[in-house]
Amino acid sequence: MGKIWFALALVLFSLCGCSDNSSLEVVPERDEKHFNRGMIKLSEQRYDEALGAFLKVIEKRPEAPESHLEAGRLYQDYLGDPIAAIYHYRKYLEYRPDSDQSPLVRQMIESAKKDFARQLPGQPYDDEIERLDLLEIIESVRAENLDLKRQLAAARGRVGQLEGAPVSAPTFSTAGTSSTRTPPASTSSRPVTNTTAATSTSAPRPSTATANTRPSASAASPAPSGMRLYTVEAGDTLSRISTKFYGSSARWQDIFNANRDTLASPHSLRQGQQIKIPPE
Repeated sequence: MGKIWFALALVLFSLCGCSDNSSLEVVPERDEKHFNRGMIKLSEQRYDEALGAFLKVIEKRPEAPESHLEAGRLYQDYLGDPIAAIYHYRKYLEYRPDSDQSPLVRQMIESAKKDFARQLPGQPYDDEIERLDLLEIIESVRAENLDLKRQLAAARGRVGQLEGAPVSAPTFSTAGTSSTRTPPASTSSRPVTNTTAATSTSAPRPSTATANTRPSASAASPAPSGMRLYTVEAGDTLSRISTKFYGSSARWQDIFNANRDTLASPHSLRQGQQIKIPPE
């Protein structure tokens, strides 16, 4: 009798295990809630919301080739970001290298490269050297996208760890206040008019100095970070400027990042404009 009950228990346990496994089956990508929402928003021409839905699928699933493909199309056709489109197209080919759409996706990558070339100032296809520089830029940007995603994930982890950590800022603030409290004691014995006069006379000097140095913009800048100033010349692109200063066009993104306060995009350079060059 005990053996019968034991056998029944085994059968029930196996049935429970099967039901649990069936409930944990992975939903096909096209049946994902966010994927369907992205397709609906795409049909409604609400492209930003459609992209957000596809990116949620990509974030949720270890492999999401269809969402990568749709995100790439959105970036290229509607959002004007061919570099991001190339990244997502390549992810699709990574997961579906032999699919029926693979040849078409490869053509879309070439089309996105040309779209990126049209965004650059000048004529990037004037000669073969410029074309090779462009391809090098695209590859470096794609690698940088992956690095930025890893850095973002690591930063999120560090923020979570620091949320409960004790703040050490008060030690620096007290030191700063103690150092700033000593001057009033010394200035109390000095005439106030002298200090104000000194500040008023010393203030115009930096402005005149900067005004005098602005015409020679190609010279090194006095930035504390070690950056230099450069005056954009006719036909300059970020890749050409990177080659001038670093011997390679791969650091054009560093130059762009250093000048985001004045450059709306990598192709918004103007002749005569001053830009900052990061140190090597």
